Amino acid sequence: MKNYLKLLTLIGFALFIYACSNENNSTNNIEETKTTESNTEDSEAVAKYDFRRANWGMSIQEVKESEEMEPVLESENTLDYSIFLMGMQVQIGYTFKDDELIRAGFFFLTKPDTNNKYIETYTKLQEELKEVNGKPILETEQQIDPSQTIDPEKKAEAVCNGDLLYATQWDLPKTDIQLILRGEDSECKLTIIYLSEEGFRQILEDRSNK
Repeated sequence: MKNYLKLLTLIGFALFIYACSNENNSTNNIEETKTTESNTEDSEAVAKYDFRRANWGMSIQEVKESEEMEPVLESENTLDYSIFLMGMQVQIGYTFKDDELIRAGFFFLTKPDTNNKYIETYTKLQEELKEVNGKPILETEQQIDPSQTIDPEKKAEAVCNGDLLYATQWDLPKTDIQLILRGEDSECKLTIIYLSEEGFRQILEDRSNK
């Protein structure tokens, strides 16, 4: 029950997290960075690191040293990088509190040719994350309005319209991972959020202050 409530809470904060990571930012601010296309994480990295080549509590400078490229955006509490993953431009966002890393994530920016490809990409990412992190504690396909009838052939359209949401959660010893596909302003948003315990508490605090 605790994990279920945590998932629902984090789903509710998905939009909030995305907005904070992209504050004063737009897709045009993200320059293309040539990197080797790879899996989200590899098994060795997961065993040693909490996110990519970084661990919770690292300073901004330490995280910068862990990346093989320069950030495309930097503020007092955030670092943003741009890579290509699964043929899509992806923003990597790091968030800090008191110069300590508390959360991070992948924000998929490239719009596929069709909305159905969002679900295909979500499924591929889900399988890759399962290979690395094991079986998730929860997988949900949540209809926002249970009384609404959604055509099975138009699920992707329903997601982009905000009527349907996909989410998967892994609860690791030091990290919660959320893979989320949702709709905003008639567009699909695909994200993978990595949260430390402090990161989760900070989201609750920020949200209550808002």
